[in-house]
Amino acid sequence: MAGSPSEVRQRKQANGSSNGQVSNSNGRFVPTEAGRKKDIEGDTHHKYEFGGPPGVIGMMVGFPMLMYYLWACLWFYQGKFVHPSSVEDIKPFLRTMAAHVREDAYPTAWAVKSYLGLMAFQLILAFIVPGKKQNGLPVASLNYKTLVYHCNAIGCWYITLVTAGIVHYFDIFDLTTVIDNFGPLMTVAMIVGFALTTAVYFGSVFLGWGGQPIRMSGNFFYDYFMGAALNPRIGSVDLKMWQEVRIPWVLLFLIALSATLEQYREIGYVTANMAFMLLATALYINACAKGEEMIPTTMDMIHEKDGFMLTFWNFAGVYVLVERS
Repeated sequence: MAGSPSEVRQRKQANGSSNGQVSNSNGRFVPTEAGRKKDIEGDTHHKYEFGGPPGVIGMMVGFPMLMYYLWACLWFYQGKFVHPSSVEDIKPFLRTMAAHVREDAYPTAWAVKSYLGLMAFQLILAFIVPGKKQNGLPVASLNYKTLVYHCNAIGCWYITLVTAGIVHYFDIFDLTTVIDNFGPLMTVAMIVGFALTTAVYFGSVFLGWGGQPIRMSGNFFYDYFMGAALNPRIGSVDLKMWQEVRIPWVLLFLIALSATLEQYREIGYVTANMAFMLLATALYINACAKGEEMIPTTMDMIHEKDGFMLTFWNFAGVYVLVERS
């Protein structure tokens, strides 16, 4: 994560804080001159991280390849880390891996509709389900405006559980098809990750979506990876918080649930390992949803920009690596 805790500005209402901020009679944060200079310094790019442009290009190319490799090992080789047996075997090995992706991870219409349907459902719930209003910290790049976050993840999570049960029970959507289409769903998730990263990046740079771009290095690939905007939103929904809680862990649970149902259908019972995985994913998303009101004051909200680093892994990377482990 970019920036150590000591490098992140601590914006407090009391006098004598680390960046000298005070509060006016209306309760709005008003920084002192010293505090404003410190914030400007913190919102300015100073050094490259993650190996700079070569490093982030390598990660943006390498992450999808790594995910496909791990998926192929899990799907076709019982989880064994396969590799070429000799130098002469490298080309046949790569052709085999490419064939696995082409034949079993192609982004089918079913995968596109299912993944985008989940996104749309979670976005609608984020808008309409009642929840707690939580203030974030003042944002220097927004002239110290304090954003309000609509924290309703726990209600959305329970509605998702009930909905999943209903659509499966009445044969509207067979949940076992989720695990059967793991490869296509993974590819669609990658495409969505890149697409949303691109939309947010250019929306911020050219339209000011999410506030003015900050900590820009001037290198397109590095800035695309790190992001430009700090607070992109669709109406009242903060995209960073939404994509951190609503998509990856919900989908991970649905994958675990799908595998559990598939196992029960095939052998008539659920193994201890499978039951543990289902319970673990359920408890994790439940904890994330219950504690959503704690997220607005975390570094992800107040410091990290919404770039490839956050977006791609939330939409595509989380459930692939967790399932592989």
